[in-house]
Amino acid sequence: MVNRNLTITAGNTTIVKKISVGRPVRAVVPATSNINTLVGVDTTSKVNGSVLVYNTTTGNFEATLDLENQNVNGGSY
Repeated sequence: MVNRNLTITAGNTTIVKKISVGRPVRAVVPATSNINTLVGVDTTSKVNGSVLVYNTTTGNFEATLDLENQNVNGGSY
């Protein structure tokens, strides 16, 4: 692997701090798992429109349609 630290300045300032050159990736293998098999995720209650919400009692993210403990801040206008 080759590491080079460069600084380039011209007109509008552009600074490149580090360039790393390594081995190219020959092939990317797609993932074979899905969200239903992830540890810590319970999708048994999923239906159309469900979201994952963390449950501190079970320690899992669970599929639900109900949002009971969320705070949504829409900002100021």
